[in-house]
Amino acid sequence: MTEISIRKAGKPDLQAIQRLLSTYFLDVEGLKAEDFVLAEINGQIRGCAALVKSEFKEKFLEIHSIAVHPNFRGKGIGTRLVKYLLTTVGKLTCDLYVRTTAPRFFEKLNFEKIENSEKILLWEDCKKCEHFENCIQYAMKYSCNS
Repeated sequence: MTEISIRKAGKPDLQAIQRLLSTYFLDVEGLKAEDFVLAEINGQIRGCAALVKSEFKEKFLEIHSIAVHPNFRGKGIGTRLVKYLLTTVGKLTCDLYVRTTAPRFFEKLNFEKIENSEKILLWEDCKKCEHFENCIQYAMKYSCNS
């Protein structure tokens, strides 16, 4: 198997990040290149994920905008990105949140679904969303205490 390397992103990587995220109709609005970690194969960016500090009623860390190039899905890139972020946050906090349409992926990494009642306490945009009751995004939490 080809080696996957994980590294922090920098400003020169922003265009490649935007291109990869646009594949899944995601954007980088409100994010900086430095928020991202990248997965590279043979020097080419094949995956990315951002770790952001969010705040609504309380401060928390969130995995945001995780994406893997369609031709490279199923090769462990997403798993490597999340595991890298988990080692990073271990120094900062014990809990990490994500909103996702792929809950099974995160369940394999020991994230657990949280109730909608907790979701609206964490994300203001969820609380204000007219589609909240029929939302296709699952809110999930990883805790080093579980």
